[in-house]
Amino acid sequence: MRKPGFKFLDHTADVSVEAHGSSLEEAFEQTVYSLMETITPSFRSLSPSIEKLIKIEAEDKEALLFDFLTEFLYLFDVSDLIFSKIEIQPIKKHQDKYYLEAIAFGDKFDKTKHESGTEVKAITYSYMKIEEKKKNVKINIVFDI
Repeated sequence: MRKPGFKFLDHTADVSVEAHGSSLEEAFEQTVYSLMETITPSFRSLSPSIEKLIKIEAEDKEALLFDFLTEFLYLFDVSDLIFSKIEIQPIKKHQDKYYLEAIAFGDKFDKTKHESGTEVKAITYSYMKIEEKKKNVKINIVFDI
């Protein structure tokens, strides 16, 4: 089993990411970290002073990931919030819906302290793929820039 993480892949016009973890929750967390690194490569060095509870429900895992990432993009666009730590509770399925609850730890983006990265316009369904195997989950996603 390899350590959770992500890597950026070559893409002609947008940002393509492959994230992985030993569970769906871990892979989702790594996908958020890839979004944060795209926005500000210095996100790991921030001192979290803000805690945000995030709750998402969706009809499938892809929609859950899309809505989860979109929430982080919204929080950055509207409130200048960036996050360096994400803790996702076990994702649950009840009837025909998936439920995600997470706590995100972050701070306000400050141009004097944080490096500016690439502006992300939107999360896309283009090329989104979630592969789940025993103790290995891989997510491919593209961010529209």
